[in-house]
Amino acid sequence: MGKNLKRVTEKRQANWYLNHRNSIESGCYEPFWRTDDVPSSGVKTKISHFKTKYRIVHLLSQNELWMYLHLVRNPLVLEIYEQYAVPLDFSLAIANELEVKHPVYSDSQVPIVQTIDFVVDMLNPETGEIYKAAFPVKQPEDALRPRTMEKMALQEAYCELEHMEYELVTSEVLRTVCSENLEALYRYRVLLPFLQRVAERWLQNFFGCLSYDRHNRAACLIERASERTGVDYSTGVSIFYNALWHKQIEMDWTKRLKLEQAASDLGFCPND
Repeated sequence: MGKNLKRVTEKRQANWYLNHRNSIESGCYEPFWRTDDVPSSGVKTKISHFKTKYRIVHLLSQNELWMYLHLVRNPLVLEIYEQYAVPLDFSLAIANELEVKHPVYSDSQVPIVQTIDFVVDMLNPETGEIYKAAFPVKQPEDALRPRTMEKMALQEAYCELEHMEYELVTSEVLRTVCSENLEALYRYRVLLPFLQRVAERWLQNFFGCLSYDRHNRAACLIERASERTGVDYSTGVSIFYNALWHKQIEMDWTKRLKLEQAASDLGFCPND
């Protein structure tokens, strides 16, 4: 059941925040807002976490889903916290300093805990150090609204105080064919144990078929590699999509992933 957002009291919200912070400390993360909490006519999604078994990720828009997929596929991203809450004492003090009105619940006038769409643990490849980065996700027109800019100013100031990098990401960057392809591939990122045992052999067969007949339809090459490996076509597709997700196979990410197209048109090649 979602949070009751009618006549929210300071005590009730403080309990929500405490549970959220405790989940961070315990390693069993729970976002401050879940999909059940937020009324919306837009796209809301619950998907499995990219590495923590049984953890559910709560995403409140299509753009958040696409941003999550891009973050997951970034090798420097170690952990992702969605709907990350800013401590109320910080945001109230920052609002006062910036002379902007802090958001409140309209019926109770209780200040609303502010959240950042994504806070990420990232690896600095040069130093090996782990640092935090914040990524709010907005529509371009929303990001330019004065009230939205004030709310983002609260977030950015908090990140500066906490030594987090801060970068606004707009839907212009996320609404791409690449994002659509990643959305289709995400559920294939993990192979079942018995498929892991045959995947390497299947890939070798696929690359052999590809080098010999790269202008043939991708579906035909997948079927041929599957026959040589001794697995059915659907199993071959699963291995193929898994290899694409993990960058074992490269492709032209500006093209929609349609297996009836020629492999050469989609830019398929081994990622050496």
